[in-house]
Amino acid sequence: MDIRTRLLTEADQYCSARGISRARLATLVVNDGKFFDRVEKGGDFTVRTFERFMQYFADNPVPAHQGASGEAA
Repeated sequence: MDIRTRLLTEADQYCSARGISRARLATLVVNDGKFFDRVEKGGDFTVRTFERFMQYFADNPVPAHQGASGEAA
């Protein structure tokens, strides 16, 4: 898997789990809501930008599903 595909795949999974759009994620991480539109159309990005997204995912993990009692299911 190349770096572009990995970034798009990880972003889609994160957005789906968080219930946010790619544009919102890009705004949070790189302050550019059109970032993923450009990447999908073949636009470039730096390794540093890729690392920023990976760090954001690590620092803001998707919470485990919790049951009605508040305990992780």
